[in-house]
Amino acid sequence: MSPSRRLAAVCALVVWWPAAALAQDTPRAAPAQLDRALRVFIDCRADGCDDQFFRTELTWFDHVRDQQDADVHVLVTGQGTGGGGTEYTVRFIGRGLWDGQEDTLLRASEASATEDARRRELIQVFGLGLARYAARTPAGPGLKVVPPETGVSVQSAVTEDPWNYWVFRTNINTFFNGEASSQSQSVNVNQSANRTTEMWKVNFGAGINYNTSDYVLSDGTTYTSIRKGWFVNSLVVKSLGEHWSIGQRSGASRSTYLNQQLAIRVAPALEFNFFPYSESNERQLTLQWSVGANHFRYDEETIYGVMQETRWDEVLIAHLSLRQPFGTVRITNEVAHYFEDIGQYRYIFSIDNELRLTRGLSLNVDGNYAILHDQIYLQRGEATDEEILVRQRQLETSYRYFFFIGVTYRFGSINNNVVNPRFSGPGG
Repeated sequence: MSPSRRLAAVCALVVWWPAAALAQDTPRAAPAQLDRALRVFIDCRADGCDDQFFRTELTWFDHVRDQQDADVHVLVTGQGTGGGGTEYTVRFIGRGLWDGQEDTLLRASEASATEDARRRELIQVFGLGLARYAARTPAGPGLKVVPPETGVSVQSAVTEDPWNYWVFRTNINTFFNGEASSQSQSVNVNQSANRTTEMWKVNFGAGINYNTSDYVLSDGTTYTSIRKGWFVNSLVVKSLGEHWSIGQRSGASRSTYLNQQLAIRVAPALEFNFFPYSESNERQLTLQWSVGANHFRYDEETIYGVMQETRWDEVLIAHLSLRQPFGTVRITNEVAHYFEDIGQYRYIFSIDNELRLTRGLSLNVDGNYAILHDQIYLQRGEATDEEILVRQRQLETSYRYFFFIGVTYRFGSINNNVVNPRFSGPGG
Protein backbone atom coordinates (compact mmCIF):
# COMPACT_ATOMS: atom_id res chain seq x y z
CA MET A 1 0.00 0.00 0.00
CA SER A 2 1.37 3.41 -0.93
CA PRO A 3 2.06 6.02 1.81
CA SER A 4 -0.83 8.19 0.55
CA ARG A 5 -3.33 5.31 0.71
CA ARG A 6 -2.03 4.31 4.16
CA LEU A 7 -2.58 7.89 5.41
CA ALA A 8 -6.13 7.97 3.98
CA ALA A 9 -7.00 4.73 5.76
CA VAL A 10 -5.72 6.04 9.09
CA CYS A 11 -7.74 9.26 8.69
CA ALA A 12 -10.89 7.26 7.87
CA LEU A 13 -10.39 5.13 11.00
CA VAL A 14 -9.91 8.23 13.15
CA VAL A 15 -13.16 9.72 11.81
CA TRP A 16 -15.22 6.43 12.01
CA TRP A 17 -14.20 5.22 15.48
CA PRO A 18 -15.66 8.10 17.59
CA ALA A 19 -18.79 8.12 15.43
CA ALA A 20 -19.33 4.39 15.95
CA ALA A 21 -18.72 4.69 19.68
CA LEU A 22 -21.11 7.64 19.88
CA ALA A 23 -23.75 5.66 18.00
CA GLN A 24 -23.45 2.78 20.46
CA ASP A 25 -23.72 5.10 23.46
CA THR A 26 -26.70 6.99 22.07
CA PRO A 27 -29.84 5.71 23.83
CA ARG A 28 -32.61 4.35 21.68
CA ALA A 29 -35.73 6.37 21.36
CA ALA A 30 -38.27 5.49 24.01
CA PRO A 31 -41.34 3.63 22.75
CA ALA A 32 -44.28 5.86 22.01
CA GLN A 33 -47.05 6.41 24.52
CA LEU A 34 -50.63 5.34 23.93
CA ASP A 35 -53.30 7.99 24.45
CA ARG A 36 -55.91 5.33 25.20
CA ALA A 37 -56.35 2.30 27.40
CA LEU A 38 -54.35 -0.85 26.67
CA ARG A 39 -56.32 -3.36 24.57
CA VAL A 40 -55.93 -6.96 25.71
CA PHE A 41 -57.25 -10.22 24.29
CA ILE A 42 -57.25 -12.93 26.99
CA ASP A 43 -57.13 -16.32 25.28
CA CYS A 44 -57.65 -18.73 28.19
CA ARG A 45 -58.93 -22.33 27.91
CA ALA A 46 -57.30 -23.98 30.93
CA ASP A 47 -58.88 -24.84 34.30
CA GLY A 48 -59.65 -21.68 36.23
CA CYS A 49 -60.45 -19.54 33.19
CA ASP A 50 -63.45 -17.28 33.82
CA ASP A 51 -63.86 -14.55 31.21
CA GLN A 52 -66.63 -12.77 33.11
CA PHE A 53 -64.55 -12.68 36.30
CA PHE A 54 -61.52 -11.37 34.40
CA ARG A 55 -63.55 -8.52 32.93
CA THR A 56 -64.99 -7.68 36.35
CA GLU A 57 -61.65 -7.64 38.20
CA LEU A 58 -59.30 -6.27 35.53
CA THR A 59 -60.78 -2.89 34.73
CA TRP A 60 -57.56 -0.95 34.13
CA PHE A 61 -57.37 -2.02 30.48
CA ASP A 62 -59.85 -2.69 27.69
CA HIS A 63 -60.86 -6.29 26.99
CA VAL A 64 -61.33 -6.99 23.28
CA ARG A 65 -62.94 -10.03 21.70
CA ASP A 66 -60.44 -10.59 18.86
CA GLN A 67 -56.65 -10.82 18.85
CA GLN A 68 -56.47 -8.64 15.74
CA ASP A 69 -57.72 -5.68 17.80
CA ALA A 70 -55.36 -6.24 20.75
CA ASP A 71 -52.14 -4.55 21.81
CA VAL A 72 -51.31 -7.68 23.83
CA HIS A 73 -52.50 -11.24 23.19
CA VAL A 74 -52.50 -13.17 26.49
CA LEU A 75 -52.32 -16.90 25.67
CA VAL A 76 -52.90 -19.23 28.64
CA THR A 77 -52.15 -22.96 28.49
CA GLY A 78 -52.16 -25.49 31.30
CA GLN A 79 -50.95 -29.00 31.97
CA GLY A 80 -51.29 -31.31 34.95
CA THR A 81 -48.56 -31.57 37.57
CA GLY A 82 -47.46 -34.69 39.40
CA GLY A 83 -49.31 -33.58 42.52
CA GLY A 84 -52.60 -33.29 40.67
CA GLY A 85 -52.52 -29.52 40.26
CA THR A 86 -52.09 -27.38 37.16
CA GLU A 87 -49.05 -25.55 35.83
CA TYR A 88 -50.08 -22.48 33.85
CA THR A 89 -47.93 -21.01 31.08
CA VAL A 90 -49.00 -17.45 30.32
CA ARG A 91 -47.55 -15.84 27.18
CA PHE A 92 -47.84 -12.09 26.68
CA ILE A 93 -47.53 -11.58 22.92
CA GLY A 94 -47.11 -7.96 21.87
CA ARG A 95 -48.85 -6.54 18.83
CA GLY A 96 -48.84 -3.14 17.15
CA LEU A 97 -46.58 -0.89 19.21
CA TRP A 98 -45.02 -3.98 20.83
CA ASP A 99 -44.94 -6.21 17.76
CA GLY A 100 -42.22 -8.86 18.08
CA GLN A 101 -42.00 -8.61 21.88
CA GLU A 102 -43.08 -11.50 24.10
CA ASP A 103 -42.92 -12.40 27.78
CA THR A 104 -43.73 -15.74 29.47
CA LEU A 105 -44.67 -16.35 33.11
CA LEU A 106 -45.27 -19.67 34.88
CA ARG A 107 -47.54 -20.32 37.82
CA ALA A 108 -48.60 -23.60 39.47
CA SER A 109 -51.76 -24.25 41.48
CA GLU A 110 -52.29 -27.07 43.97
CA ALA A 111 -54.68 -29.95 43.36
CA SER A 112 -56.79 -28.82 46.33
CA ALA A 113 -57.16 -25.25 45.00
CA THR A 114 -60.75 -24.16 44.42
CA GLU A 115 -61.98 -22.71 41.15
CA ASP A 116 -61.99 -19.26 42.74
CA ALA A 117 -58.39 -19.68 43.93
CA ARG A 118 -57.26 -20.68 40.42
CA ARG A 119 -58.89 -17.72 38.70
CA ARG A 120 -57.42 -15.32 41.29
CA GLU A 121 -53.97 -16.82 40.69
CA LEU A 122 -54.40 -16.05 37.00
CA ILE A 123 -55.58 -12.50 37.77
CA GLN A 124 -52.33 -11.88 39.66
CA VAL A 125 -50.21 -13.28 36.80
CA PHE A 126 -52.06 -11.14 34.25
CA GLY A 127 -51.34 -8.04 36.31
CA LEU A 128 -47.62 -8.80 36.55
CA GLY A 129 -47.25 -9.48 32.84
CA LEU A 130 -49.34 -6.56 31.57
CA ALA A 131 -47.87 -3.90 33.87
CA ARG A 132 -44.99 -2.99 31.55
CA TYR A 133 -47.39 -2.49 28.64
CA ALA A 134 -49.97 -0.56 30.62
CA ALA A 135 -47.23 1.72 32.01
CA ARG A 136 -47.24 3.55 28.65
CA THR A 137 -50.97 4.21 28.74
CA PRO A 138 -53.05 6.71 30.76
CA ALA A 139 -53.50 3.96 33.37
CA GLY A 140 -49.73 3.88 34.03
CA PRO A 141 -49.50 6.55 36.76
CA GLY A 142 -52.17 4.77 38.80
CA LEU A 143 -50.54 1.33 38.80
CA LYS A 144 -48.99 0.14 42.05
CA VAL A 145 -46.80 -2.80 43.07
CA VAL A 146 -47.90 -4.32 46.38
CA PRO A 147 -45.06 -6.23 48.11
CA PRO A 148 -45.71 -9.55 49.86
CA GLU A 149 -46.90 -9.43 53.44
CA THR A 150 -44.19 -9.12 56.10
CA GLY A 151 -42.94 -12.49 57.20
CA VAL A 152 -44.00 -14.29 54.02
CA SER A 153 -41.09 -16.31 52.65
CA VAL A 154 -40.75 -17.86 49.22
CA GLN A 155 -38.88 -21.14 49.00
CA SER A 156 -37.34 -22.34 45.75
CA ALA A 157 -37.95 -26.02 46.49
CA VAL A 158 -39.59 -28.32 48.98
CA THR A 159 -36.89 -29.36 51.42
CA GLU A 160 -38.73 -32.41 52.76
CA ASP A 161 -41.64 -34.37 51.33
CA PRO A 162 -42.99 -37.06 53.67
CA TRP A 163 -44.98 -38.57 50.77
CA ASN A 164 -41.97 -38.75 48.42
CA TYR A 165 -44.03 -37.20 45.57
CA TRP A 166 -46.80 -39.83 45.79
CA VAL A 167 -50.37 -38.60 45.26
CA PHE A 168 -53.44 -40.76 45.92
CA ARG A 169 -57.01 -40.21 44.72
CA THR A 170 -60.23 -42.01 45.52
CA ASN A 171 -63.46 -41.38 43.62
CA ILE A 172 -66.86 -42.91 44.37
CA ASN A 173 -69.97 -41.87 42.46
CA THR A 174 -73.49 -43.12 41.86
CA PHE A 175 -76.02 -42.15 39.22
CA PHE A 176 -79.80 -42.56 39.18
CA ASN A 177 -82.16 -41.74 36.34
CA GLY A 178 -85.73 -42.75 35.70
CA GLU A 179 -89.25 -42.13 34.45
CA ALA A 180 -92.49 -44.12 34.27
CA SER A 181 -91.26 -46.71 31.74
CA SER A 182 -87.54 -46.95 32.49
CA GLN A 183 -84.94 -46.46 35.17
CA SER A 184 -81.17 -46.71 35.40
CA GLN A 185 -78.60 -46.91 38.19
CA SER A 186 -74.82 -47.02 38.17
CA VAL A 187 -72.04 -47.24 40.72
CA ASN A 188 -68.39 -46.43 39.97
CA VAL A 189 -65.38 -46.63 42.29
CA ASN A 190 -61.91 -45.54 41.17
CA GLN A 191 -58.54 -45.39 42.94
CA SER A 192 -55.25 -44.01 41.62
CA ALA A 193 -51.69 -43.57 42.88
CA ASN A 194 -49.21 -41.40 40.98
CA ARG A 195 -45.63 -40.29 41.42
CA THR A 196 -44.10 -37.74 39.05
CA THR A 197 -40.55 -36.36 39.04
CA GLU A 198 -38.31 -34.97 36.33
CA MET A 199 -36.86 -38.43 35.65
CA TRP A 200 -39.72 -40.82 36.48
CA LYS A 201 -43.47 -41.03 35.97
CA VAL A 202 -45.37 -43.81 37.76
CA ASN A 203 -49.17 -44.21 37.54
CA PHE A 204 -51.36 -46.92 39.06
CA GLY A 205 -55.12 -47.08 38.66
CA ALA A 206 -57.97 -49.41 39.56
CA GLY A 207 -61.74 -49.26 39.39
CA ILE A 208 -65.02 -51.14 39.30
CA ASN A 209 -68.32 -50.27 37.67
CA TYR A 210 -71.81 -51.68 37.76
CA ASN A 211 -74.68 -50.41 35.58
CA THR A 212 -78.24 -51.69 35.44
CA SER A 213 -81.25 -50.45 33.46
CA ASP A 214 -84.88 -51.59 33.49
CA TYR A 215 -87.27 -51.03 30.58
CA VAL A 216 -91.02 -51.69 30.54
CA LEU A 217 -91.93 -53.22 27.16
CA SER A 218 -95.22 -52.90 25.27
CA ASP A 219 -96.47 -56.28 26.55
CA GLY A 220 -96.00 -55.16 30.14
CA THR A 221 -92.87 -57.23 30.81
CA THR A 222 -89.65 -55.68 32.09
CA TYR A 223 -86.30 -56.12 30.33
CA THR A 224 -83.22 -55.67 32.50
CA SER A 225 -79.80 -54.78 31.05
CA ILE A 226 -76.72 -55.27 33.21
CA ARG A 227 -73.17 -54.16 32.33
CA LYS A 228 -70.33 -54.56 34.77
CA GLY A 229 -66.56 -54.64 34.86
CA TRP A 230 -63.34 -53.73 36.61
CA PHE A 231 -59.79 -52.70 35.67
CA VAL A 232 -56.28 -52.46 37.08
CA ASN A 233 -53.52 -50.72 35.13
CA SER A 234 -50.05 -49.25 35.54
CA LEU A 235 -47.65 -47.02 33.63
CA VAL A 236 -43.93 -46.59 34.38
CA VAL A 237 -41.92 -44.08 32.31
CA LYS A 238 -38.21 -43.17 32.46
CA SER A 239 -37.02 -39.89 30.92
CA LEU A 240 -34.10 -40.20 28.51
CA GLY A 241 -33.43 -36.55 27.78
CA GLU A 242 -35.43 -33.83 26.06
CA HIS A 243 -36.69 -36.05 23.22
CA TRP A 244 -36.74 -39.72 24.30
CA SER A 245 -38.70 -41.72 26.88
CA ILE A 246 -38.98 -45.42 27.62
CA GLY A 247 -41.76 -47.06 29.56
CA GLN A 248 -44.08 -49.96 30.15
CA ARG A 249 -47.86 -50.27 30.22
CA SER A 250 -49.58 -53.19 31.88
CA GLY A 251 -53.09 -53.92 32.98
CA ALA A 252 -55.92 -56.35 33.56
CA SER A 253 -59.67 -55.85 33.10
CA ARG A 254 -63.06 -57.51 33.00
CA SER A 255 -65.98 -56.33 30.80
CA THR A 256 -69.32 -58.01 30.16
CA TYR A 257 -69.89 -55.55 27.30
CA LEU A 258 -66.76 -56.84 25.50
CA ASN A 259 -67.39 -60.49 26.45
CA GLN A 260 -64.10 -60.46 28.37
CA GLN A 261 -63.99 -62.36 31.64
CA LEU A 262 -60.31 -61.43 31.87
CA ALA A 263 -58.02 -59.40 29.60
CA ILE A 264 -54.34 -58.95 30.48
CA ARG A 265 -51.77 -56.89 28.54
CA VAL A 266 -48.08 -56.18 29.25
CA ALA A 267 -46.31 -53.90 26.79
CA PRO A 268 -42.93 -52.09 26.88
CA ALA A 269 -42.96 -48.84 24.87
CA LEU A 270 -40.63 -46.22 23.41
CA GLU A 271 -41.55 -42.59 22.66
CA PHE A 272 -39.80 -39.85 20.68
CA ASN A 273 -40.83 -36.19 20.79
CA PHE A 274 -39.68 -34.09 17.83
CA PHE A 275 -39.92 -31.01 20.07
CA PRO A 276 -38.29 -30.78 23.52
CA TYR A 277 -40.53 -32.09 26.30
CA SER A 278 -40.01 -28.75 28.06
CA GLU A 279 -42.15 -27.16 25.31
CA SER A 280 -44.98 -29.68 25.67
CA ASN A 281 -47.35 -27.06 27.05
CA GLU A 282 -47.24 -25.28 23.67
CA ARG A 283 -46.34 -27.97 21.13
CA GLN A 284 -45.77 -31.72 20.90
CA LEU A 285 -45.19 -34.13 18.05
CA THR A 286 -44.64 -37.62 19.43
CA LEU A 287 -44.23 -41.12 18.04
CA GLN A 288 -44.94 -43.93 20.49
CA TRP A 289 -44.28 -47.60 19.67
CA SER A 290 -45.10 -50.60 21.81
CA VAL A 291 -45.13 -54.40 21.52
CA GLY A 292 -47.37 -56.27 23.94
CA ALA A 293 -48.41 -59.72 25.10
CA ASN A 294 -52.16 -60.22 25.59
CA HIS A 295 -54.10 -63.00 27.29
CA PHE A 296 -57.91 -63.23 27.06
CA ARG A 297 -60.55 -65.38 28.77
CA TYR A 298 -64.10 -64.94 27.51
CA ASP A 299 -67.56 -65.19 29.08
CA GLU A 300 -69.00 -66.83 25.96
CA GLU A 301 -67.43 -68.56 22.98
CA THR A 302 -66.15 -66.04 20.43
CA ILE A 303 -66.88 -65.90 16.71
CA TYR A 304 -63.55 -67.72 16.27
CA GLY A 305 -64.72 -70.60 18.50
CA VAL A 306 -62.36 -70.05 21.45
CA MET A 307 -62.86 -69.46 25.17
CA GLN A 308 -59.33 -68.23 25.84
CA GLU A 309 -56.24 -67.27 23.85
CA THR A 310 -52.89 -65.46 23.99
CA ARG A 311 -51.95 -62.90 21.34
CA TRP A 312 -49.01 -60.58 20.62
CA ASP A 313 -49.72 -57.14 19.20
CA GLU A 314 -47.94 -54.01 18.00
CA VAL A 315 -49.16 -50.40 18.40
CA LEU A 316 -47.83 -47.19 16.80
CA ILE A 317 -49.30 -43.83 17.83
CA ALA A 318 -48.46 -40.44 16.28
CA HIS A 319 -49.76 -37.41 18.17
CA LEU A 320 -49.57 -33.71 17.31
CA SER A 321 -50.64 -31.08 19.85
CA LEU A 322 -50.30 -27.33 19.27
CA ARG A 323 -51.57 -24.47 21.42
CA GLN A 324 -50.60 -21.32 19.58
CA PRO A 325 -52.03 -17.82 18.98
CA PHE A 326 -53.75 -19.08 15.82
CA GLY A 327 -55.69 -21.68 17.81
CA THR A 328 -55.54 -25.27 19.03
CA VAL A 329 -54.60 -28.34 16.97
CA ARG A 330 -54.76 -31.93 18.23
CA ILE A 331 -54.38 -34.80 15.77
CA THR A 332 -53.79 -38.46 16.64
CA ASN A 333 -53.19 -41.45 14.38
CA GLU A 334 -53.12 -44.96 15.87
CA VAL A 335 -52.31 -48.19 14.05
CA ALA A 336 -52.37 -51.59 15.80
CA HIS A 337 -52.38 -55.23 14.70
CA TYR A 338 -51.97 -58.78 15.99
CA PHE A 339 -48.85 -60.59 14.83
CA GLU A 340 -50.71 -63.90 14.38
CA ASP A 341 -52.86 -62.37 11.62
CA ILE A 342 -51.82 -59.04 10.05
CA GLY A 343 -55.38 -58.69 8.76
CA GLN A 344 -56.63 -58.31 12.32
CA TYR A 345 -55.84 -54.64 12.78
CA ARG A 346 -57.33 -51.29 13.69
CA TYR A 347 -56.69 -47.73 12.56
CA ILE A 348 -58.00 -44.73 14.49
CA PHE A 349 -57.79 -41.09 13.38
CA SER A 350 -58.80 -38.38 15.88
CA ILE A 351 -58.89 -34.63 15.44
CA ASP A 352 -59.79 -31.72 17.72
CA ASN A 353 -59.04 -28.35 16.12
CA GLU A 354 -60.10 -24.79 16.81
CA LEU A 355 -58.53 -22.38 14.33
CA ARG A 356 -58.82 -18.60 13.96
CA LEU A 357 -58.95 -17.97 10.22
CA THR A 358 -59.24 -14.19 10.22
CA ARG A 359 -60.78 -11.36 12.25
CA GLY A 360 -63.88 -12.74 13.95
CA LEU A 361 -63.90 -15.99 11.91
CA SER A 362 -63.01 -19.33 13.51
CA LEU A 363 -63.27 -22.96 12.40
CA ASN A 364 -63.99 -25.91 14.71
CA VAL A 365 -63.32 -29.49 13.63
CA ASP A 366 -63.77 -32.37 16.08
CA GLY A 367 -64.18 -36.08 15.51
CA ASN A 368 -62.68 -39.48 14.91
CA TYR A 369 -62.80 -42.32 12.39
CA ALA A 370 -61.88 -45.91 13.16
CA ILE A 371 -61.37 -48.94 10.93
CA LEU A 372 -61.91 -52.03 13.09
CA HIS A 373 -60.79 -55.49 12.05
CA ASP A 374 -59.52 -56.70 15.45
CA GLN A 375 -62.76 -57.55 17.30
CA ILE A 376 -61.59 -61.05 18.21
CA TYR A 377 -63.62 -60.91 21.45
CA LEU A 378 -67.08 -60.79 19.81
CA GLN A 379 -69.57 -63.28 21.20
CA ARG A 380 -70.76 -66.02 18.85
CA GLY A 381 -74.45 -65.93 17.99
CA GLU A 382 -76.94 -63.25 17.03
CA ALA A 383 -77.76 -60.49 19.47
CA THR A 384 -81.40 -60.11 20.51
CA ASP A 385 -83.36 -57.02 19.56
CA GLU A 386 -83.27 -55.90 23.20
CA GLU A 387 -79.46 -56.29 23.38
CA ILE A 388 -79.09 -54.27 20.19
CA LEU A 389 -81.39 -51.45 21.35
CA VAL A 390 -79.81 -51.01 24.78
CA ARG A 391 -76.23 -51.70 23.61
CA GLN A 392 -75.74 -54.41 26.18
CA ARG A 393 -72.93 -56.04 24.21
CA GLN A 394 -70.43 -54.97 21.58
CA LEU A 395 -71.73 -55.56 18.05
CA GLU A 396 -69.65 -56.44 15.01
CA THR A 397 -68.61 -53.49 12.87
CA SER A 398 -65.81 -52.70 10.44
CA TYR A 399 -65.81 -48.96 11.11
CA ARG A 400 -66.94 -46.27 13.55
CA TYR A 401 -66.98 -42.52 13.09
CA PHE A 402 -67.98 -39.20 14.61
CA PHE A 403 -67.35 -35.75 13.14
CA PHE A 404 -68.34 -32.20 13.97
CA ILE A 405 -67.55 -29.20 11.80
CA GLY A 406 -68.63 -25.67 12.65
CA VAL A 407 -67.86 -22.08 11.70
CA THR A 408 -68.27 -19.10 14.01
CA TYR A 409 -68.22 -15.49 12.85
CA ARG A 410 -68.34 -12.52 15.21
CA PHE A 411 -68.58 -8.90 14.15
CA GLY A 412 -69.48 -5.56 15.68
CA SER A 413 -67.92 -3.71 18.62
CA ILE A 414 -64.39 -4.72 19.50
CA ASN A 415 -64.96 -3.94 23.19
CA ASN A 416 -65.57 -6.73 25.69
CA ASN A 417 -65.55 -4.88 29.01
CA VAL A 418 -69.15 -4.85 30.20
CA VAL A 419 -70.48 -7.59 32.51
CA ASN A 420 -74.23 -7.93 33.10
CA PRO A 421 -75.12 -11.07 35.12
CA ARG A 422 -78.91 -10.51 35.15
CA PHE A 423 -81.04 -13.51 34.06
CA SER A 424 -77.88 -15.62 33.67
CA GLY A 425 -79.23 -18.49 35.76
CA PRO A 426 -81.27 -21.46 34.50
CA GLY A 427 -84.14 -20.48 32.24
CA GLY A 428 -87.56 -22.05 31.76
